[in-house]
This record gives sequence, structure tokens and C-alpha cells, in this order.
Amino acid sequence: MAASLLAVSIAAGACGSDDTDLVAGKEAFLEGCASCHTMERAGSQSPIGPGLDAAFQRALVDGFGREGIEGAVHQQIRNPAKVPEDSPAYMPPGIFTGQKARNVAAYVAFAVANPGEDQGLLAEAGRSDAEPGTGEFVFLEGGEGGAQACGQCHTLEAAGTSATIGPELDSYLQGVSEEELRTAIVQPDSEIAEGFGGGIMPADYGEALSEEELDMLVEYLLEAGGGAGAGG
Repeated sequence: MAASLLAVSIAAGACGSDDTDLVAGKEAFLEGCASCHTMERAGSQSPIGPGLDAAFQRALVDGFGREGIEGAVHQQIRNPAKVPEDSPAYMPPGIFTGQKARNVAAYVAFAVANPGEDQGLLAEAGRSDAEPGTGEFVFLEGGEGGAQACGQCHTLEAAGTSATIGPELDSYLQGVSEEELRTAIVQPDSEIAEGFGGGIMPADYGEALSEEELDMLVEYLLEAGGGAGAGG
């Protein structure tokens, strides 16, 4: 994938970064891209679309500059690969336009295959107001151990999320038991929701979340969705 994107970039010309906003780009990436793409520096771990660090690692080793990667990403946002709309890898055209598309491309070019952690305002970009040590924080931020945030893939009204990669939780949680919910989190492929494929939800929540974080997440979801175990 990286090679095709870079070819497009060379043909179209790389985008400049003088008028882009990395903070806004990271916020938009987390909102619209993290549910499908892995990029370590942004904390996204989804296996649905191409892993961006791996996709561009070789190009960077070969001396292809980050400005060229910015142009490649911008072109891909504007003209995504044509795959069937029912494919998990489908990327809708126009997901970002104008300045927002340029900001996202600039952030990806900065962050991809770039060791370390974002600093200052960039480190705070995209973070929720959820209080650490709560189930809401685990759902929105992935807890303290770097698990993928549930809200990147699921809609849950109480959390203010609207992603559609995974099942809509307000309906799913109606009547679900604590045991069923816990199993669905730590063994996501044990029962696949209708209309969704296997292998999409990370299978490592049992390790990536501490036992306390898992308990908090289950309790939060049961209360937020009115599951059978809520208040029990």
C-alpha cells in the first residue's frame, strides 16, 4: 500500500506543512481514523485497515521524506482506494476535506514510525474529560495500559461516542448479563454480532486491562446501557 500511495504523492506533488495544525490533525485522526488504523504514537491499534507505521517504515528507511508521506496521505484521504462498501477496509470518500484533511495528513506524516510520545498540547489532543480510575475513562481512553479505547469503534450515548466499526452498544447492552459482557470483552470472537466479522475487536483486553480496570469497564457499561447486571 505504501508504494502505491507514494507513487501518487510523487505524481501530485507533496503537500506543504506551513499552514497545518498538528493538534487539530491528531484530534481528527483519533476521531475518524483510529478505529481502522494502527499508529503507535497516536495510541491506535485497530487491525482493520493498513497499519500506518508498517506501511511507511520502508519508505522512511529508503530516504523518502515525511513531506512526501504527508502528500501521499492527503491524496489517499481525497481519493481512497476503491473497495466494496461492505468491506471492513472501506474508507469513505470525503471523510475529511479541506483544512481538516491537510491537518490529518500532516499529523500522520509527523507521527508515523516516529518513536516516542507526543508532548505538550499534542499529548493532550483528543483526550476526553473522563476521570482516570473510572469505567468511563477505560471506555474512552483505554485505561492506563494502552488498550484500544472502546469508544473508537462503538457508539454509546452515555459516553458521547458514535463510531460504527463495532456494534452499537445502547441496543446490545439491553438485558445483557455481567458474565456475557465480560466474556464479550475478553473473548470477542466467541460470539460474533450479526452483520460484523470476526478478528476486528482486539482479543487482548484480558491482558491489556488490569483486573480492576476490567471490573470498572463492565460496571460502567452495565450502568450506561441498562444491562441485566446494572445496579446489582
